[in-house]
Amino acid sequence: MQRSVSVLGSFIVMCLIAAPAAAQFVGPGGAVPVVANNGGVSGSFWRSDVNVLNVSGSDTTIQMVLYPEISHGQPAFEMKTSSPITLPAGQQLALTNVVQSQFGLVNVKGALMIYSTDGKPLVISSRTYTYGTNGSYGQDVSSVLVENKAWVAGIEEDSLYRTNVGIFWPWNQTAQFTIDVYSGNGSHVGSGQISFSQAGLQQRSLASFGITKLVSGYLVITCSDAQSPWYGYATKVDGGVGNTGTNDAVYRPARSYQPGQ
Repeated sequence: MQRSVSVLGSFIVMCLIAAPAAAQFVGPGGAVPVVANNGGVSGSFWRSDVNVLNVSGSDTTIQMVLYPEISHGQPAFEMKTSSPITLPAGQQLALTNVVQSQFGLVNVKGALMIYSTDGKPLVISSRTYTYGTNGSYGQDVSSVLVENKAWVAGIEEDSLYRTNVGIFWPWNQTAQFTIDVYSGNGSHVGSGQISFSQAGLQQRSLASFGITKLVSGYLVITCSDAQSPWYGYATKVDGGVGNTGTNDAVYRPARSYQPGQ
């Protein structure tokens, strides 16, 4: 069963990237590079809400594939496919805490692929958030396909903010990513590597790369496979070393050159 789901996941990705990645047109589905139902540092607990809008003039059916987080080389769970859901024309489906409500999983995170079974165009949005003393704090998570090399600006790791780096690799083949960290003046201050032997999500803190003080910096992420598209991001969270903060987070998708540039 795991093999059949994996083949399905690869087929979905191929369909969704049929248009040029840089264009990011409305299509038959898309990805949410990270969704969660798990605890974090400073007392945070993250969950993800997803909205799916059918912009066509007729009813459609959607399905979702949840890819696992990979930690220490092992997936946290087997890739899962949701039951089909009917979505009428011009209507929007709200999926609260999607990891638990649709897949029955708790205390995990992963990446989500959503598609219409008949090719109808969908618009997808998501929010991953935690609750604080004054309400919820969270971030919009957007889907931007990149390939080969990509950049993320506006990261920070100090007493005020912490930054996590994530990569969603949607292919069941090996790949290695090199993450180079630079200060705002272009000085190289650190690096790390993330390796994949299967499809899934991996997320690492800048601290795990040995970065403990970076007020304003950026990332350069390079994939060993220059042809296959993927998703990368950084999240800058309010609350650094020794400072609980609010856990308010900002999602910054990685971006690469358009083909031919």
